[in-house]
Amino acid sequence: MSRDLPRGDGGRARAAPASPPLASPAWSPSASPSSAPRSSVAISFGSPAGESGVTRLDLDDILVRHPQAAFLMRITGDSMREAGVHDGDLALVDRAMDGAHGQVVIAILGDEFVCRRLHRRGSDVRLQAADAACADWVPGAGEELQIWGVVTHVIRPLTK
Repeated sequence: MSRDLPRGDGGRARAAPASPPLASPAWSPSASPSSAPRSSVAISFGSPAGESGVTRLDLDDILVRHPQAAFLMRITGDSMREAGVHDGDLALVDRAMDGAHGQVVIAILGDEFVCRRLHRRGSDVRLQAADAACADWVPGAGEELQIWGVVTHVIRPLTK
């Protein structure tokens, strides 16, 4: 089952079946086409000789909801690694968004920024690291939780 994908000229292009996973022993190139794994993700740009429908991408249009409130911050530390936020990543932070339960946020604790998951259920409000070895931060008497922004995307190099 293929899926229609939009093209720059308003036409439709068909997505080809995805390549099999490298570790999949059940799939082989000689297998029948009906047994090949399927995917709805386009994995190629098509033939260079034909019109591929590839247009220039503007990451601001794709990733940023509130341009006047968007910031990039470099992450240091591994306390959010299990949440997909690694040391050295660039986090795209949206200051116009209110932090909701379960979102990864940038908060201000004392005089520093921290990246944590926001836990908010009724009066129970805390910041949780993805690393179980890190203790939750719970506001004490007279302390207020300051959410600086919500992490909407993470940018990480795949090569060094």
